[in-house]
Amino acid sequence: MEDFGLRAGPAAVLLLEVIALVWIGKKTVEILARIRFDREVAVKDNPAAGIALAGFYLALFTALSGLFTEKADTLAREALLTALHGAGAIAALLLSAGLWRPLVQVDFRKDILEGRNAGAALVAAAALIATGLVYRGAVHGQAENVALIAAFFAIGEGALLLCFLLYEWMTPYDVYDEIAGRSNLAAALGSAGMVLASGLVIGNAVEGEFLGWETSIRDAFLYMTPVLAMPLVRVFIAGGMFMGFGRLTREIVEDRNVAAGLVEGAAYVGIALFAVHLLA
Repeated sequence: MEDFGLRAGPAAVLLLEVIALVWIGKKTVEILARIRFDREVAVKDNPAAGIALAGFYLALFTALSGLFTEKADTLAREALLTALHGAGAIAALLLSAGLWRPLVQVDFRKDILEGRNAGAALVAAAALIATGLVYRGAVHGQAENVALIAAFFAIGEGALLLCFLLYEWMTPYDVYDEIAGRSNLAAALGSAGMVLASGLVIGNAVEGEFLGWETSIRDAFLYMTPVLAMPLVRVFIAGGMFMGFGRLTREIVEDRNVAAGLVEGAAYVGIALFAVHLLA
C-alpha cells in the first residue's frame, strides 16, 4: 500500500497526459482526413466511424502502456518519454494504416464514412490495435533507445502485414471482397480475430531484453512462429471442433452467420493468448 501511495500521484498525472495524447491523435486524424468524428458519431450516428475511432483510441492506449513497466528517475522524465512516444505511436499508427489499407482493400472514406460498413471498420480497428500491440512490444524496456524501437517495430509490422496475406491465403474465399465488397460482418469478425491474434503474438515476439542484434532478431522470429499455426486453428479448431468440420465457410459466406464469425475470431485470439503466456 505504501508503494501504491507513492505511485498514485505520478500515475494520475501520466494518465492525464496519455488521455491528452489520445485526443491529439484523434485531432491529427481529423485534420489529415478532413473529417469530424464527433459529427460522424453523434450527428450522423455512423457505427462504422465509431468502431474505427474506438480502435484508434485502444491502439494508442495499448501502444503507450508499454512505457509504464519500469520506474523512471523522475516524473518529469517519465512525462517527457510519454510525450515523445505519444508522437511516435501516432506516427506509427498512421504509417501502418497506409501500409495495410491496400491489402485489406478498405477505404476509410468510401467504406467507413460513406458506406457505413461496420465490418470494414472492425477490421481497420483490429489492424490499428494489432499495430499498437507491436509498438508496445518494441518499446517495452527500451523506451530510450530509438534505434531498437524503430528496428523491432519495423520487423513486427512487416510480419503483421504478412499475416494479412496469410489469412487471405488460408481462407477458401476472397475474405477482403466479402468484407469491403459485400459488407459481410461474419467474415469481418473472423478476420479481426486473426489480426488481433497476430498482434498479440508478434507484440510478444518483439518484446524483451536486447541481447545483441543477431540473437534478438533470431529470437523475435522464433517467437513469431505460432502465427504459422493459424491455418490449423481455422481447419481443426474453429472449423472443426468448434463449428463442425466443413461448416465454417458455408456459415460465413452463404449464411453470413455473425455467430460463426465470432467463434472463428475467438478461436484465433484464444490460441494466441495461450501461446503468448506459454512462451513468456
